[in-house]
Amino acid sequence: MTTDKTGLRRWQKLALLTSIVLTGLAIIKVQAPLTAAADSEQWLSVNNAPLIHSIALAGKIEPHKTVFLSAPFEGNIQALLVEQGQRVEQGQRLLTLDPTLIETQLRDALAAQLKAQRVEQEMKDWDNSAQVVRARRTVRTAEMTLSNLQRRLDDTQQLLARGIIPRNELDDLSQQLQMQRLELSAAQNELQQTLAQGTGEQRRIAEMELTNATVKYEGLRALLDGQHIVAPYTGVIVPANTSSRPDAGTAPLQAGSRLSQGQVVFGLADIERLKIVALASELDVNQLHPGQPVEIEGDGFEGERLSGKVHIVSSLADPGEESNGSAKFSLTLSLPPLTPQQLRRVRLGMSARLSITTYRNEQAIVVPPQAIRQEGPDRVVDYREAMDRPVQRMTVTTGRSSVDGVEVFGLAPGFVRTGGLRPQ
Repeated sequence: MTTDKTGLRRWQKLALLTSIVLTGLAIIKVQAPLTAAADSEQWLSVNNAPLIHSIALAGKIEPHKTVFLSAPFEGNIQALLVEQGQRVEQGQRLLTLDPTLIETQLRDALAAQLKAQRVEQEMKDWDNSAQVVRARRTVRTAEMTLSNLQRRLDDTQQLLARGIIPRNELDDLSQQLQMQRLELSAAQNELQQTLAQGTGEQRRIAEMELTNATVKYEGLRALLDGQHIVAPYTGVIVPANTSSRPDAGTAPLQAGSRLSQGQVVFGLADIERLKIVALASELDVNQLHPGQPVEIEGDGFEGERLSGKVHIVSSLADPGEESNGSAKFSLTLSLPPLTPQQLRRVRLGMSARLSITTYRNEQAIVVPPQAIRQEGPDRVVDYREAMDRPVQRMTVTTGRSSVDGVEVFGLAPGFVRTGGLRPQ
């Protein structure tokens, strides 16, 4: 009986030991996947790195400015020295006009100026002018005549008192004296009017007429100086924009062609400063603004990488550019002056590939989207400065997205949790 009880206890102990072993094995099996899940892709190293966003567009190289040269005066083309597409240097002679007609006008203007000068000079010395001298002579003659009549009248009165002459002779002389007084008064008035012609409005009119004649002459002489049309800067000869200038004519220019004053001859495109014109879609235009850097490449100047900046972003959609109802907006990019080597390769009208930098952060921190979780109004990540440092719950704000993840602010370089268990 004692032996049976001892065997039972032994079997009970063995069963308890077996149960403990099985329970331990089960716990190990449960913890192993959790540990593996916690260790698999749980922490990711994050560091500062440049984050750059850009927009790719296609553009066309155009001159920074184009000046349209016109004929300074009416005349025939005496010599045409350039043709369209030709490169010219600053100061180079492009065209010569026949000056025959303008020279005739210049001589007429010179004659009018000389006449006005003579009149103005007379006005300055008006007191000694022929008109004033004549008026004064008339006054002196009238005064002498009046004096002579007065003496004769006095003598006649004495003779009449002595009864030598009849009364009617005295009456005749009195009448002549009265008439002479009227003539003297008229001569004096005429002298005053003549003297007044050299002062006041008359003199100002003479001065203005001289000024007008001088200005006209100088203007014609300046036009004659433009007989030779020269290039104001280094550039390329381009066709005149006759679509907006109906008076420019459509006939080709050649020696002997008649040009009217102001008629556009041709344009001169500035090649020392270039610009690029492109079109941006309505999806991209709000990301663009003046001053953004641009990198330019092109098939025509392959291997030459140019840099520029956004200059103008149009606020008005281009009416001629619509694709599937999407509006297009014109964009102008400015380029710095090119070197002579670059100018030999980069030509007007070439196409260009543009890369416009719309956003740049040299010290950005980018984390995977799964590392960010929403807790109420905050976005948080699990962060540790180093793998041997404690885990911190960091509140961050998000910025731009990229292929590597999402830009965050408020986080320093270190490690973020991307998977596994999260602290409660």
